[in-house]
Amino acid sequence: MSTPNATAPTSPVQRRRDGCSECRRKKVKCDLRKPVCSRCARYPRGCIYTLSMNIVGPNARPAVQPAIAGPAHLTNTLTNTSQGLDPAIGLSILANQPTLSPSPFLSSTESKFFMHILATQTAPVFFPAAPKLFVDRLISAALDTPHLLSALLASACSHHGRLVGDAQPSRTACLKFTNRAISGLSSALAESDQMLRAETAMTAMTLCTNDVCNGNMHVWRMHLAGVKRLLTALVEQPSNATDAFTVCLVKWFTTLDVLAGLSGSAGPSDHSLFVRFLTPTGEVDDICGYSLELVPVLTRIGQLARQSLHSEADSLDPQFLDPRSLEPYFFEAKSLESTLHALLTHPVPPRTTTTHGRAVAHELHHTHLAFVHCALLHLHRRVQHLPRTHPTVRADVLNILAAIQNIRPFSQANILILWPVFSTGCETTDPTEREIIHTRMTNMRSLGMGNFTRARDMLEVFWREGSALPWDVYFGRRGEELVLF
Repeated sequence: MSTPNATAPTSPVQRRRDGCSECRRKKVKCDLRKPVCSRCARYPRGCIYTLSMNIVGPNARPAVQPAIAGPAHLTNTLTNTSQGLDPAIGLSILANQPTLSPSPFLSSTESKFFMHILATQTAPVFFPAAPKLFVDRLISAALDTPHLLSALLASACSHHGRLVGDAQPSRTACLKFTNRAISGLSSALAESDQMLRAETAMTAMTLCTNDVCNGNMHVWRMHLAGVKRLLTALVEQPSNATDAFTVCLVKWFTTLDVLAGLSGSAGPSDHSLFVRFLTPTGEVDDICGYSLELVPVLTRIGQLARQSLHSEADSLDPQFLDPRSLEPYFFEAKSLESTLHALLTHPVPPRTTTTHGRAVAHELHHTHLAFVHCALLHLHRRVQHLPRTHPTVRADVLNILAAIQNIRPFSQANILILWPVFSTGCETTDPTEREIIHTRMTNMRSLGMGNFTRARDMLEVFWREGSALPWDVYFGRRGEELVLF
């Protein structure tokens, strides 16, 4: 019999081991926010999430850390990176593989290292609010598809090189994996059964995205056109009509295609693939960062901007356009303006908080608002050709800034809004507003986003020149392309 003072034995408390390195070192609870937890927000470089790879099967050993020792220049920089992904995502898929080798295509130390980088750093940056299903299946499909794996490893190489400033070795590895991806993709396109697989379209889409992030503007349009042809054939297959992954893939393409049209590159988008396959749900989309109801509006604004700008062959300067040449666009512009204001009057609700959490859902709401206000800005400046000093244009700029400032400075949600951020920077001459934009773009550069780096550099050039031209006209005259993806 126990004495009155005796206490029942208790099990030792198990401390969670999935927090970031700093929270584990300080033995405090980590909220697991990615890429930087709340406690490390002020010093993000120290917020590191590690990834354990548990392989189970007939020949499995106990849980092990992946063999990613790799070349010295890689291992020395691995501990200095700050982005991470929930260990349950990505390489946890490897736990279902029957052998110790998770994929026959991950045979080298280098490929294993960059697969780790892909899962823990690159995937969450490329798709900051994407559903877990999409990221899981993307990586799972890559393990069985060598050309897709090579394309994704190429993206991880270039992203990692930007993160750690290790440009040349990463560029060499990126080129090697890119060549393998292109070679494998060419072989797949020669076989009808391979051409109609989602993995084939995914490879082309990954290469196209890599082109934009790396500034390879001379080839990205070719890849984008190829992606559209592949996806068009893919969605015509009845089995893909309800496939959630194919839906995400179409939205990925739509995002890049629409923003390319708005950036004045690669010709205007026509969103025909979107119309055939996607149905707007009334929510802020977690791939695009805005309501899908915006897609046809953004597409049409891009088309009208091109038509109105080139309606007079003698001049590309909007200030010299004959007002009579703009009359055909007046009534449609007013109609589009009403549609956009309706999306502001009746805000589209963000996705459920159970999907992303309240903080991310709140920020997705404001990424949507940033896109709506930027669509109005594009309509007023590119279609109606109002000057920067016009009160309507100034109101657009201030509304975009308000939406941006409702998104945390280092939140990955910023990755979704490069077009609104850059456009606002180009349309303001106020030093305080420019500083807000420049700081926000610099923050994103620290996440290894090459398109943010390139856009920031081009914005600085635009400011130094003091041009009164719309930025797409200005850069078009310089022969420079910019896709704000």
